Amino acid sequence: MPTVYDSVLINTPVSSPLHPQANLPLLKGFLAAHGFQAKVIDSNIQFFHYLLGDLDTNEVRLNIDQCFENPIRILNYYNAIEKRLWEKSKQFEGFDISLRSVSLKYDRTRFDSVVASLGDRASNPFVAFYEGLIADQIMPLQPKIVGIAITFQDQIISAFTLASLLREKMPGTVIVMGGQIVTRCYNTMLGHAKLCSYFDYLALWDGENTMLDIHRRVIRGEDIPLVNIAAAGAATFTVDRKKNAPGVAEIPSPDFSDIEFDKYLYPEMLVPLQTTRGCYGTCEFCAIPFGSNYYRVRKVDEVIRDILTIQEQTQKRYGRKATYFKFMEDTSSPALLLALSREIVARKIDAKWETFARLEKAFTEPGVMKQLFEGGCRKVHWGLESNDPSVLKNMNKKTETSYSDQVLALAARAGILNFCFILVGFPGETDEARHNMARYIIENRNIHTITLATFDLTRGSPMEQRFVADNAYGMEMVPAADFQVRLPYLIQGENWKKKIIEMAHTMMYEVVKHRPDIGFMTLFPDQIRSVYCEKFGNGWGEVFLKRYGEENIKFMLENTGKYIEAYKQKKEIDPSLLPEPLRREHFRTKEDLELIASALVARKKYEERRSDQV
Repeated sequence: MPTVYDSVLINTPVSSPLHPQANLPLLKGFLAAHGFQAKVIDSNIQFFHYLLGDLDTNEVRLNIDQCFENPIRILNYYNAIEKRLWEKSKQFEGFDISLRSVSLKYDRTRFDSVVASLGDRASNPFVAFYEGLIADQIMPLQPKIVGIAITFQDQIISAFTLASLLREKMPGTVIVMGGQIVTRCYNTMLGHAKLCSYFDYLALWDGENTMLDIHRRVIRGEDIPLVNIAAAGAATFTVDRKKNAPGVAEIPSPDFSDIEFDKYLYPEMLVPLQTTRGCYGTCEFCAIPFGSNYYRVRKVDEVIRDILTIQEQTQKRYGRKATYFKFMEDTSSPALLLALSREIVARKIDAKWETFARLEKAFTEPGVMKQLFEGGCRKVHWGLESNDPSVLKNMNKKTETSYSDQVLALAARAGILNFCFILVGFPGETDEARHNMARYIIENRNIHTITLATFDLTRGSPMEQRFVADNAYGMEMVPAADFQVRLPYLIQGENWKKKIIEMAHTMMYEVVKHRPDIGFMTLFPDQIRSVYCEKFGNGWGEVFLKRYGEENIKFMLENTGKYIEAYKQKKEIDPSLLPEPLRREHFRTKEDLELIASALVARKKYEERRSDQV
């Protein structure tokens, strides 16, 4: 007898096709524990296979032994996929997709534009894709509820394309939307009547309790209060961020039974897990903490149980157990990581992992980083941002360069790969501070790779939520509209974003020029870096550069130089020529500058009106 499902939970394109997301398996596990059956569909990975078509089997999946035999082969593998995606993109007007980003003819940040995209088959490839998926995979299950996750802006148009088709083909189904984008934009979403016609409920912040309450009301008919749930068309609803979220003991174990790990475009099984929920930081520029109810740290034995369960299930299903885990969380707890590492060693568990962490003094305690490595840690994403004390103070990072340097040195010495997030252009940052930061990266051999981003005024960040007109930076802000999460802003009446983008380009060029190993490592997908660290050590970027990568870096430098010059002269460059990290940033930068340009026009019109009034 076929399983009867109460709901279908769908992850939409585009996010990384290299591994599944943790969100929906967590929801599935939580709902099952409360008596509801949910089916998870990762339509993101299905969409990539739909676009790529009948690639040769060896192109679709590269095994890890092939990568170890020739480490550079994985670049050829992903380049071939990127090329195929680029060719497929040309079938649709204004469409461009890569392994980590998507760009469409329509503006994903504007409600009217999103609505206009939904029926445009010539420009929106998700229409035909979801028509087939609904007919083949959703309608046969006849779920009462369909949950649609919107974690990233890249998922907005695909999510609403799916919702509009569900309304047409399954009009009795209750549609629930949730995720980071919904949580940050619900207040504007509810003001757009047409947009509201595509959903019944918005689930805010952590999804477990909110989805459970919707199931209880819709399926069991229970008359229960709805907290952090906004019904489309409701005049009022209750929002309390600190309530209706799972406590630390209630954070579920993920259920990956619907996930087909062998479908992902990655030579290993990379399993997302959570050891914490939320972030305890209050960095001025960062909206990540706003996306969760509050910070919680799971118990070590629960994390160990999840690892062992997943390894048993993958061994049974695929004939080999998963050994690589990515802790998909906002900020790890140093104490938990240490305790987890000790337990992994004590129980002789074969598990390697990577995580996201703040540069805390706790990591400098004797033997901590060595213990983390012995317990499976192979890469840490550190929120370095800047090495300037005044900038760090203004950011409210609450970290100090004295022990940040020590943490990076101890981690590198232990064998861990250090990935550092760098933020360029926080208001008040000087040219000297940026120059010093570039020198710091170049001279600090304990930094193995970086992501360099430019400052955004982000919806949900402390800086945006506490914004006052009379601020220390002379910043002007245009309030968030529609799906905007990076808001238009000016500093001292100047287009600060345009200025710092040029500086960030120059900084990255200088870093790659003097540290080609960093540039070389940025060419590799982030997910493979920890696997190569396990096999070849954390200095593999420098080793492989000498052996394989000089031509790659030469190409990267040439095209980066062309891009910088074209940007300064406001000329276009063929995005297909750009290395992937720069290509992804190209489309995001273009979108941001268009928003700021519109803000400048609006400001000029306002000043003209004021002048006329005077």
